[in-house]
Amino acid sequence: MKRSLINLLITNLVVIFGIGLSQSITAAAKAKPAKVTSTKTLTKDSYRATSGYLYSSAKLTKKVHNADNYPLTTFYTYRSANITRANGNKAVYYYIKNGNGKVKGWIWRGHLVRMINVSKRRQQINQIIGLIDTLSINNRNQIITILESMTKTNTLVDLLNQLDLFKSTIPNDADIAKLNEIFQMIKSDGQELNYLFSQGINRLYPKVVAIHNLNDKVFALAQGLLDRLN
Repeated sequence: MKRSLINLLITNLVVIFGIGLSQSITAAAKAKPAKVTSTKTLTKDSYRATSGYLYSSAKLTKKVHNADNYPLTTFYTYRSANITRANGNKAVYYYIKNGNGKVKGWIWRGHLVRMINVSKRRQQINQIIGLIDTLSINNRNQIITILESMTKTNTLVDLLNQLDLFKSTIPNDADIAKLNEIFQMIKSDGQELNYLFSQGINRLYPKVVAIHNLNDKVFALAQGLLDRLN
């Protein structure tokens, strides 16, 4: 009699547990997908993933990788998506891939840290300085004046606008071509260059550094270039 009661109790627990597990799985399967409000193509930049999951789509319905399993993997950005999660919270997700493209998916931007190749950026700085130094004297001096005008409140857009305005006033085709190169390098990598100057680029010995946040200020960049031009 006692054994029958025990068996009955075990059977009931198994049934109850099974129903609960089934309901949990069903609820998860029916989880409302995130709403994608916009997407755009990104410049291919290198990042490391610090935590979180990679999803098969920006709707965040299926996890495909755990970022904790790839602490030293370099990922590259391809697209971004502005989404509204099922709970109403808004977020930005990036579509990333590793070098061979086998590990890929959508991950929350906050789980990524930017990787900067210090050696490459040093070469880029030397290239910018070389281009400025080969401008005509008047145009070189004007670039110096623009850099000297940058304060701690000025942004990358301010500097680019000044360079663009100056470029439109000069007739020298060779100098215009050089200014176009300078403009494009600062436009694409100005935030990274500003960060490296702010940290003291000559003291950064690692070939690659990871940073969590970039800002759009240009004071350190302007001062760093001026130090090399004067």
